[in-house]
Amino acid sequence: MTPSSTGSGVPPSADGVANDRTALAWTRTALALLGAALLATRAVADRFGLLAAAFAVVALPMAVVVLVGAGRRYRTARAAERTKAEPPDGRLPAGVTVLLVALAVTELGWVFSG
Repeated sequence: MTPSSTGSGVPPSADGVANDRTALAWTRTALALLGAALLATRAVADRFGLLAAAFAVVALPMAVVVLVGAGRRYRTARAAERTKAEPPDGRLPAGVTVLLVALAVTELGWVFSG
């Protein structure tokens, strides 16, 4: 193992680098969900009209909440790492799961509607 850039002899995985990578992954996921929600809404708008608008009203704010939650999760994990407190809970992954299921159902409706 190589020492961290701080010269403390602590491996990089133990000095917060993993938390930084995870935060970037959450941010990419949130941005991908936002883009997917926009594309899904556009794809089904002609066939489903008001239902597509309802999907957008739910999915787009949820994607933004995931984006904001990613930053909050990073700060919580960073503080927990320093103070040896409990790590972040599973609310953000659960929200992402709900949004992905909503996207999948929307797209399946589009595929099977003709």
